[in-house]
Amino acid sequence: MKKIAYLLPAICLALFSGSAKADTLKMVGAATGQTGPYQLQLDGTTPVSLFCLDDQREVQVGESWQVNIVNGDAYLNSSKSSTGFKYEEEAYIYSMLGVSNGHGHTYNATDVQEALWYIFDHGANTDSYASTLVSNAYSFGGYTSSFLDDYNFYIPTGNDIADGRGLGLPQEMIGLAPTPEPSSLLLLGSGLVGLGGVVRRKLVRA
Repeated sequence: MKKIAYLLPAICLALFSGSAKADTLKMVGAATGQTGPYQLQLDGTTPVSLFCLDDQREVQVGESWQVNIVNGDAYLNSSKSSTGFKYEEEAYIYSMLGVSNGHGHTYNATDVQEALWYIFDHGANTDSYASTLVSNAYSFGGYTSSFLDDYNFYIPTGNDIADGRGLGLPQEMIGLAPTPEPSSLLLLGSGLVGLGGVVRRKLVRA
C-alpha cells in the first residue's frame, strides 16, 4: 500500500504533464469566408472554432500543423511593450465578440478578426469598430488571472505544415479554453491529496 501511495501522485503528475506535449490542428473550413471563426480539428477528433492572429500567414483547408496550447493566464502581468501583452490584448478583443458597444452596434466576427490581425500587424485593414476594439484592448484594466484563463492560444511549434501546398506558414490561433471535465478534476484532486499525505508522513517521521 505504501508503494501505491507514493506512486499515485507521480502517475497523476505524469498524466497532466503529458497534456503539455505538442498537439495537432487541422484546418477544416471557415464560417465567414476570409475571416474567422475558422473550423478546425484538434488532434484529429475534437472540433474547435478559432480565430487566427496573423494576417501574414496563410493556411489552406486540409492542412495541419503542430501547436503548443498556452492558456492566457501564462501572459498575466506582461509589460505593455512585450509580446505577452499583445496576447492579453487578443484575449480582450476575442471576449468582445457578440457584445454591444452601447451605440447600436454589436461587435461581429469581422470586427473581432480585423482587430486581432491589427495587434501583430499595424498595416492590417481595420474599420472604425475594429479600431475601437484595438484602442480599448490597450487601455483595458481587467487583465486578471480569472479573465485570461478563459482563453487558449494555439502557438505553432515550427514553420512546417503537413499536407501543405507550400503557400504559407502555420497560424497562431485563439479560442475559448474548454471547461475541465469532472473526471480530470477528480484525478488531479486525488493526486494532490496523495502527494499531501506522503509529505505529511515524511514530516511526522522527521
